[in-house]
Parts: sequence; structure tokens; C-alpha cells
Amino acid sequence: MKVLVITASTLLLAGSALAADDALRAKLTGKWHQSDGNGETWTLKDSGGSIHLANSGSKETIVEFDCNTVGKECAIKHVGRKSKVSLWFNGAKLVELETTGNQVVKRRFAVTGDGDTMDLETIPITPSGQGETTHFKRVSSVVSKE
Repeated sequence: MKVLVITASTLLLAGSALAADDALRAKLTGKWHQSDGNGETWTLKDSGGSIHLANSGSKETIVEFDCNTVGKECAIKHVGRKSKVSLWFNGAKLVELETTGNQVVKRRFAVTGDGDTMDLETIPITPSGQGETTHFKRVSSVVSKE
């Protein structure tokens, strides 16, 4: 009987954690502008099993692509250069691994606070270097097409 109660409790807690992650993942959808006024903007849009990501500076689009969220590589162009990107979720965070030439960068997108702020961690893998976190504020929500 104890095993049944423990198993049922574990499944309920896991289900609650997954539901909480799903709610936080959904909050990533939207347009985000850099808090320090740099002009950088990220737009994330859920496309049911894939994500549409766009990053733009004050005057130009840096990168824009659609990719699955199961870690399978997608070919993209980043500022006109051929690149490969993989996306997946680690809990509520969206993780992006981008390879351009011999450079590899990991990015982690996470909603923080009241849901109207996002932290973007940028971690250079190759060549290795110091990571940084940039803060963004929500500009608008983006409604997914279903």
C-alpha cells in the first residue's frame, strides 16, 4: 500500500512540475526588447512543436528561423553566414545551441519575475569565454497560429 501511495504522489508531483514548466514556457512567447535600450529585440513564437525565433538590432534583422524543440539540428543563416542551430527545453528554459563556422554559442531564454521580463544567458562554448546575461522587457505577446 505504501508503494502505491508513494508512486501516486510522485506522479502527481511530476505532473504538477510539468504543468508549471508548460505555463512558464508559454510566457516566453512574445516580443522582447533589451532593457538597457541597446535596441536589440527577440521575438519568440510557438508554432506547435517548433519555435519561430527572430533577433533584430536597431536597424536590421540579425537572424530569423523556425526550428523544432526536440534538439534536432536546423540549418539557418545568421547575418548571412550558414549556421546550424538546435533548440530544446530544459525545464521552463528554452535552450539554443548555435554553431557558425568554428564558433559555438549556447543561449538560454527564461521568463523571470512577473512574466514581463526575460533573461537571456549567452555562453560561448568554442572558443570558451565568459558568459553574460542580458535582460529584456516584454513589448507584446505573440499569439500562436493553430
